[in-house]
Amino acid sequence: MFQALDVNGDGSISLNELKEGLAEKENGETLYNMLKAADTDNSGEIDYTEFIAATLDAQTYMRDDYLRSAFDIFDVDGSGKIDAEEIVRILGSEEVKMENLPNLETIQKYIRDNDQDGDG
Repeated sequence: MFQALDVNGDGSISLNELKEGLAEKENGETLYNMLKAADTDNSGEIDYTEFIAATLDAQTYMRDDYLRSAFDIFDVDGSGKIDAEEIVRILGSEEVKMENLPNLETIQKYIRDNDQDGDG
């Protein structure tokens, strides 16, 4: 992606190259603003190191965002914790229809056996 945006091949992406390269992309403006902020030395250009740092930060953010969304699906009551009843409710729902779903007592045992903070 870096090479595609570096139209003149000078090893850095000018803000103009960045804007033109992302103009037609989905979420192009968001990507432009994120990468523009990656110009940490305020040179008006993004070198490869700045580009890599920005994209790694974005990947981490996106993973966290997806994990939070998935967690929120299971945390039906919004308590900040997922209990056995919520797991059974989601995995046993008509939309999911998970076959061979363990019963509530088995899921509670799995949670107790793997509960990192010990509060069940």
